[in-house]
Amino acid sequence: MSIHIQVEYGNTFLRVAVPEGTVEKGMTSAPAPLHGRVVIPAALAAPIASPPLLEIARVKLHKNPQAKAVIVVSDNTRPVPCRGEDGLMVHIIRTLREAGFRDEAITVLIGAGSHRNMEPDECEAMLGLAQSGMDNVPVVNHEYDVEEQLLLIGHTRRGSVVKINRQYMEADLKIVTGLVESHFMAGASGGRKGICPGIVGKETLTIFHGARLLSSKLAADLVLEGNPLNDEALETALMAGCDFLVNVTLDAAKRTTGIFAGDMVEAHRQAVAKIRGYVVVEIDQLYDIVLVPAGFVGINHYQAAKAATEAARALRQGGIMIIVSENTDVDPIGGPGYKQAMQLLKENGKERFMEMISAPDWKMVPEQWQVQMWCKVLDVLGSEDHLYYCCLDIPLSDYRILPGHPAMELVADLATGGESKVAQMERMVERVVAEAIQRSGKPDPTILFLKDGPYGIPELVSQ
Repeated sequence: MSIHIQVEYGNTFLRVAVPEGTVEKGMTSAPAPLHGRVVIPAALAAPIASPPLLEIARVKLHKNPQAKAVIVVSDNTRPVPCRGEDGLMVHIIRTLREAGFRDEAITVLIGAGSHRNMEPDECEAMLGLAQSGMDNVPVVNHEYDVEEQLLLIGHTRRGSVVKINRQYMEADLKIVTGLVESHFMAGASGGRKGICPGIVGKETLTIFHGARLLSSKLAADLVLEGNPLNDEALETALMAGCDFLVNVTLDAAKRTTGIFAGDMVEAHRQAVAKIRGYVVVEIDQLYDIVLVPAGFVGINHYQAAKAATEAARALRQGGIMIIVSENTDVDPIGGPGYKQAMQLLKENGKERFMEMISAPDWKMVPEQWQVQMWCKVLDVLGSEDHLYYCCLDIPLSDYRILPGHPAMELVADLATGGESKVAQMERMVERVVAEAIQRSGKPDPTILFLKDGPYGIPELVSQ
C-alpha cells in the first residue's frame, strides 16, 4: 500500500507515492500571516528599543544636508518580501523620502557575502523598484573580493581582520534588512548577519567561516549563546554600526508572520524568540530513510547543504538521505570556490579534507565552509553512497565532484520519452525511495518526510 505526499519543488509541488508507513513531519502552526502594507509602516514608526526611522533620518539630514543612506538587502537566495506594497523596500524608501532624502542619495546594497553578483533583471524581480516608481534609487552588489570596495575598521578579539563595504561605512544612515530563520551555522539568520558575512571582505570570512569555528558543536541551528559564529558576527556588526534594523519572519508558505524593526541586537533577539516557537520539528526516533526538499533557498547544490544538514538531525547513523532540489541558479552547482573545495573532498576523502582545511597554514578556499557542512552530513551517513540527490539541472558529468548518487540516472528512459520535468521528478523520487528501501537491508525501514526542508529543525524528544 502507498500514500501520496506533496514535495516542494521550486515554485510547485511534486505528487509522490511513498510507502503507507512514511511519517510526514513539519513545523508547528505558525502565527497568523500579516499584511506587510499594514505591519511594515507600523514597525518603522514604533520600533523596538529605537527612535522611529523617520526621526533618525531627519536627524541625519539635519546634521548633514548631503547625507547618504544605504539599505542592505539579502540576495535572491533568501525569500525576503522586498517588492510591492507588502514588501520592505517601498515603505523604507518612502520613509526616507518623507524625511527629505533624494532617491539618488539612497543606495540599496545587496549584501550577498561571497555569493555571485546579481544581474539587473534579477534585482528588479527581487526588489521591484522600477515597478514602484523608485528606479532612481541605485542598486549595487557588494563584492567581497574587490579591495577597492572595502574599508579596514579594525580586528575582532579572535583576530579577524574586519573589512566592511566602503559605501556602507561612509553612509550617514545605515539600514540593514533581512530574514530571521534558523541557520545551520550561526544559529539564526538576520540581525548581525546582514553585515557579517553580508558585506564583509574575504579576509574577514577566513575566521568567521573557518574550519575551527564551524567545528564547534555550538555552531548549530537556534543556538546563539556560546555559538562562536554568532559571537564573531555580532562583534563585527557592532564595530561597523547599524542605525536601524528591519527583519522579517515567515511561515512555511513564505508569508510574513512578523516585522522586527529598530535596534539591531534587541529587534533580532525578539525575532529569534518568535521563530523558535514554530520552526522546531519534534521527532520521537531517528529514521532509516529521510526525504527532504531543498526548499526556496536550494537554488544550487551549495545551498542544498542546508536541507541536508537538517535531514541529518533526523537520520540514524548509517541511514539513507534523499534530497529533492530544483537548481535554478545560473550555476546549478555553485561558485568556483565551492567546486574547488568539492573536488578536494572527492580526491582526498572526508578525513583528509578536514585535516587540510584545519591546518594552521591552510589558505582558505572561498565557500569551503559549505563543503565542511557536507562533511558533517557524511559523518552521519557513514558513506556517500547513502545520499541520493534528485535533480535534473546538474549534468551527469559534473557529479564526478559531488557526493552521492545522481538520481537522474534512474529516469533516463523518461527523458527520452518526452515526459515533463515535473513528471520526471515525480518518477525519479519514487524510484529512489524504492531503491533506498532495498538498500536499507530492512523489510520495513522507517521513513521520514521533512516537508519544510531546511526551514524545519528536527529535534529528538525523549519519550
